[in-house]
Amino acid sequence: MKTKTLLLIAAITAASLAVAGAVMPSMKSVTVRGSDTMLIINQRWAEAFHNANPGSDVAVTGGGSSIGINSFINGVADIAAASRPMRKSEIDRARSRGSIAFETPVALDGLCVAINSSNSISSLSMDQLRRIYIGQVTNWNQVGGPNAPITTLSRDSNSGTYGFFQTNVLRNQNWGKGVRFLPSTSEEVREVQRNRNAIAYGGVAYFRNKKDVKIIPISPRDGVAAIAPTEENVRSKKYPIWRYLYFYTNGRPTGSTKRFVDFVLSPAGQKIVEEVGYFSLR
Repeated sequence: MKTKTLLLIAAITAASLAVAGAVMPSMKSVTVRGSDTMLIINQRWAEAFHNANPGSDVAVTGGGSSIGINSFINGVADIAAASRPMRKSEIDRARSRGSIAFETPVALDGLCVAINSSNSISSLSMDQLRRIYIGQVTNWNQVGGPNAPITTLSRDSNSGTYGFFQTNVLRNQNWGKGVRFLPSTSEEVREVQRNRNAIAYGGVAYFRNKKDVKIIPISPRDGVAAIAPTEENVRSKKYPIWRYLYFYTNGRPTGSTKRFVDFVLSPAGQKIVEEVGYFSLR
């Protein structure tokens, strides 16, 4: 009788462990690499996911969308975080290495244009902005501002924001010779704070509510009212430089990667989007 009882207890214990394993599968480390724009939100997502799932491990690094996409293509990142869509050449290169790039929008961003708060400029048109960045406008007085040379700041070529801006604002024209390319959006913010003649662009969450920084409305074209990158204007697509922020995975995410992506898209994950300063998908 004693032997039968022990066997019954052992069977119940094994069944309980099997059920627990089905509910809480073992977590493997998830690696997220890429967008500097998304670094602050990726870090918050990883922290909140770990708190909700003890034992989980989500490793986040930045460096730029291109670095994240290349890491994904080379098989050293589970998720590429990108502030621009993958290019066809990148998708083809991933496919040649056995990976199918699967795109998941995870947030909305109004890519903002910022100047020093002492600058009298109150808005710019898309054409004026383009002409500043291709080097045709080099003094603020050419666009109604003070007589002072423009210090033009940009992210470097590893940045998805750089690529998005060149495509959608510069219309794929070459950058002006005087543009200063910086390794991070945070450095752009610091330069705008220090330099009263500077102009920069980047994810709205980095520039909002920063001392000595003024985010200026942008007009879609000359003669049309300028539009600020508010939540309402970004959601309605009225603001002319809106974009999605993306995750890229090898096919539809599975396992631990899927659990993390599902969390990012959940109400809790999208609430973090708003807290950081971007705009949720919901």
